[in-house]
Amino acid sequence: MTNPWYRAVRSVTRKPRRSSIMILIMVVVFTALVAQSGVRSSMAEVKDAINANVGAGFTASASIESEVSDSPGPAGDLSAEHAGIDESLAKSLASLPQVARYSLEAATIAQPVGATPVPGSGGVQLDPQFAGDISVTGTSDSSLSPAFQGRVYQLIDGTHVGATESQAVIHREFAAHNNLEVGDTLALTQGDATVTVTVAGILEGKTENPSGLPVEASENHVFVDLESAQKLGAPVSAGRYFTHSAQELSEALKEAQRIAPELTLEDNSAQFAPVLQAIAGVDKLLTVLLLGLSIAGACVLTLVSTFWARGRIHEVGILLSLGKSKSNVLSQFAIEANIFAAVAAIISAIAGTALSGYLGRAVISQAGDEILSSIHLATSAADIAVALAWGLVIVLLGVSVGVLPLVTQRPKRILSKLS
Repeated sequence: MTNPWYRAVRSVTRKPRRSSIMILIMVVVFTALVAQSGVRSSMAEVKDAINANVGAGFTASASIESEVSDSPGPAGDLSAEHAGIDESLAKSLASLPQVARYSLEAATIAQPVGATPVPGSGGVQLDPQFAGDISVTGTSDSSLSPAFQGRVYQLIDGTHVGATESQAVIHREFAAHNNLEVGDTLALTQGDATVTVTVAGILEGKTENPSGLPVEASENHVFVDLESAQKLGAPVSAGRYFTHSAQELSEALKEAQRIAPELTLEDNSAQFAPVLQAIAGVDKLLTVLLLGLSIAGACVLTLVSTFWARGRIHEVGILLSLGKSKSNVLSQFAIEANIFAAVAAIISAIAGTALSGYLGRAVISQAGDEILSSIHLATSAADIAVALAWGLVIVLLGVSVGVLPLVTQRPKRILSKLS
């Protein structure tokens, strides 16, 4: 009876219903804290990825007037999206002092030799002439593609396509569908032209496919070096330029417009502006939620702890009459609260992590940009630890406020209530 640890454990195990209620209340508070912390961390990760990688740069492409193609079928549709621009003009933009790195792209479609596209799930039927086509993007640096920069695509094996000739990066599902691995060769044909590339890397991820055509699905998207794409007849369709810092972007756009007025220049961050605005709104909402949740949690725990302590007035009175100090009795209540909090923390860490992932994906999907929906969102152990630590502070505060009025009374007054 002298050891508060022994009394605390006995009290928790002998009153399972009361203990379960206390644990359930703490689970609700802890789960909400972990979930909001996870969502906040996920939103910060997406925002950092956009600001650090995609924001500080611009894309140069052909003007709308020149984006017309007479080619029939899916091939013509793809060509209309990627009208050619003068390669020398595109390279001249790279010489701007504000530009730190750049990549030129050339897009087309081709047919793989000895391989087949991953079948689409949309049920779209194509003319046999185009049923075996895949989309091909030639690039001088595939790591600068918006899908990779925005972490929609992730390289899971091998290396990116760069200056080395005759290389390719393929999708994981395309590789599995055709039994391809890093180091294997893949032949692509377009009309009378054929190129053979070596698989340098494998990617995973999924981008938006508005048309639903298999040729434009992420699984059938192949990145090759720029020269290989040009051998297939693809003109340079875009140049992607990244400045040393976001502060230099405005000046870089002005200089680029002066050098190449016939090109369309687009700030790469513009396409993600709705997402950034949504994230800022969510962050403010989460701040209010955290404050409200902390206050509400502390109030509920204070109220419950008050009834919890008053229901044990006989136990407190007997302990004090036996000569136990108030600190000894108070330490027992603190130990019990920590036991409840420990059990609740284990449950909440699992439930809160799952809930934060669901909420994070829901926020991104509602932000108006489906291209970000495949970004992998995960709550770190540090975020969970911080959320649980703050939850423990709320628990101890609530329990202390509820228990202190009873414990601070004189033993004689408490004993008088027993009669």
